Amino acid sequence: MKKLLLILFCLPMIGFGQVDEIIFSSGDTIYGKVIEVGVNDITYQHKDETTNNVTKKRELAKVIYFSGRTETFQGLGILESKIAVEENERLYLKQKEENKKIRIQKRVDRIIYFRELNESKSKNYFVIRTGISIADIIDGDDWTTFKQDNTLGLSAALDAIFSITNRIALDVSIRFSQKNLKTDPITYTDIVGTTLGQYAYLNKINFIDINPNISYKLTKRISFSFGPYLSYAIDGKQKMMTNDGRDYQMAGGIKVESSWTSVNFEKPDYPQYESQVSRLDYGVDIGLSYLLTERIQIKTNYSLGFSDLNIAAEYYGEQDYSQKTSVFYLTIGYILN
Repeated sequence: MKKLLLILFCLPMIGFGQVDEIIFSSGDTIYGKVIEVGVNDITYQHKDETTNNVTKKRELAKVIYFSGRTETFQGLGILESKIAVEENERLYLKQKEENKKIRIQKRVDRIIYFRELNESKSKNYFVIRTGISIADIIDGDDWTTFKQDNTLGLSAALDAIFSITNRIALDVSIRFSQKNLKTDPITYTDIVGTTLGQYAYLNKINFIDINPNISYKLTKRISFSFGPYLSYAIDGKQKMMTNDGRDYQMAGGIKVESSWTSVNFEKPDYPQYESQVSRLDYGVDIGLSYLLTERIQIKTNYSLGFSDLNIAAEYYGEQDYSQKTSVFYLTIGYILN
């Protein structure tokens, strides 16, 4: 490659005396004397020889005369193409070798990474976590939209981690969480019977969750968890709200005040129900945790409920007034040995 480039771009004007440089399309170079340039042929002599040699002009790339003048021929394009092909091949082989080195290094890095990961200490421990939760409601099809569905609250949990392998563990969590649901969808009217909107009771229920999840260590610091959860409601509060968020008048001109009251799980609201609100909730929980330090862990969870907590929903016949929970958690934990 370097030979060809030197042939094309270097002018050997010293070291050979008064000789011409004859370059062929093959890349070969002869130093000698050009005797005659004909219509189709060129006659030349080798350096220090007197024998005339004849070659076709189409087989020549260029002649660099000792005077410094350059004359090009048909074979120059062939030579330049050959140089380009060799240069591309050189770059390809170089890139291929670099890619091979990168693949080998990545393979070595993976081997080292998984070796270090598998050699990390496997142990059982506890984690105390606290943080915030964002509780939402998955409504049935016939619920009117209420702007106050979302609730920002506190969350606290105690996790027990039981190692199964170096990368897999059983993560059993006992968690306090607040979840929302709505009950009593009722349309209200003014004194003359004109429909003004709809109101319902927003229930904020405090649950104790049990989460037996499987945790998988993705890296040294990042773990993914997945599993079911089972919840039991311990208490709650409720208040009346409208779908437009404004004060309103009940039929007959009676003003309704909106204030928080306790949820009574025992007193029946309907003869066929012990309570409108189910105490049991169940669903799935997924989580992602990141180990900030040896003791501090950040974890985010999402719980999706499958249980319809509005027991009285079937009271409304074919209308879908079901209520299911949806809660997002963001907590920070302290690891106990």
